[in-house]
Amino acid sequence: MAAYKASEKRWRPLSEAQIRQDPQLLDVLCLSPEQQRRVRSVGTWQWTPESPKRPILTFDGFGDKHSGFYVIPNAIDAKTQLQVAHACLTEYCEAPHVTNMHCQNEQVAEIWKKARESHPSDPAKSPLLSKLHWAASGHHYEWTARKYYKENFSPVPPFLEKIAVQCAEACGMTIAAEAVIVNFYKKTSKMGGHQDDVEYTMDHPVISLSLGSSSIFLKGTTTKEDPPLEVLLRSGDLAVLGGNSRLSYHGVAKVLPVGTFDVPKEQWEALVEGKSSEEQDEYAAVQKYLGANRININVRQVYPLEKTEASDSVEEEAPSRKRTRSSSEGETSS
Repeated sequence: MAAYKASEKRWRPLSEAQIRQDPQLLDVLCLSPEQQRRVRSVGTWQWTPESPKRPILTFDGFGDKHSGFYVIPNAIDAKTQLQVAHACLTEYCEAPHVTNMHCQNEQVAEIWKKARESHPSDPAKSPLLSKLHWAASGHHYEWTARKYYKENFSPVPPFLEKIAVQCAEACGMTIAAEAVIVNFYKKTSKMGGHQDDVEYTMDHPVISLSLGSSSIFLKGTTTKEDPPLEVLLRSGDLAVLGGNSRLSYHGVAKVLPVGTFDVPKEQWEALVEGKSSEEQDEYAAVQKYLGANRININVRQVYPLEKTEASDSVEEEAPSRKRTRSSSEGETSS
């Protein structure tokens, strides 16, 4: 069995207590002495001038195959996380954006509102919402043809563009935010190891933001024969795959529900100030959702910045490598 596949399998039966004690787990907030020698800070990130500075962590101490992989823990505050999660559930999965339900001819307008109406105490238990696995904006990926079509497009949300550009710059890279995928994970969800290899340029990173429940993120190399790094990602963490890591196999082996998504009192008060009781209830419902579910947002650049004859010709051909996806119960899209 390939080392990557073995790693996927070994995490799934473990309890949270066993996971926390596992010596292979890379928890950037609690690294072992040996791990501290291999994970180092290469700079700082600051979301706003008022935000605390966070370290930009590189994992190249595990070898050159992992250079270009960065994690910024707790990159954005809880209030902003809650606002972004609310947008994911109420805006980013609505037209003109597309979802997996769109592809299955089951698109439902105002899906979060309908879930709240049918299950007011816990919208996540709505059978309707459980069908939602991913939403896409920017250039939409065509699963059947395995390529992007420029005419299939919806605007990239400005916040997601801002955080991707700022994150890339902090890591010494650049990105034009041209495609976004929002993945919705339940506690039973996972994502099989895959490469993000269908874009027409690999010179720019994939930027990923985690919201809600924690996860075991597997970051491999360009072959599944190599064992992956096994990283704990928490809500508010940014992960970057660029450079030598742009084509690394990666995925999610396990979701770890946090139980309660904490928002500091002063941030909650700032969030709901001047809002109606109905709007406050709306944010409270999203807060509850994040305690048991995970949202992951990834942003990428699809096309080279400067068009050339070569890039025009490659756009006419579907990439030869296969891209993994699944919309079955318990597994989300790539």
